[in-house]
Amino acid sequence: MTERLAGKTALVTGAAQGIGKAIAARLAADGATVIISDINADGAKAAAATIGGKTKAIAADISDPGSVKALFAEIQALTGGIDMG
Repeated sequence: MTERLAGKTALVTGAAQGIGKAIAARLAADGATVIISDINADGAKAAAATIGGKTKAIAADISDPGSVKALFAEIQALTGGIDMG
């Protein structure tokens, strides 16, 4: 684990499992605050719990503009915005 991404916030969509979850885990291991977003709310929460660190889960359907707008509003309120996504 390094801290090269400390102070950065990353958004990973489709991160409840598979490649997205692996990417989120790597970003968290490098010190980033990671927002895991997935249409599967329970899966996103489980992934965030498994990864730990400063990982947060937010359910969102990225095919729905209103859901995306709400996602970014919640990220803004939680972290002040994203640095990478």
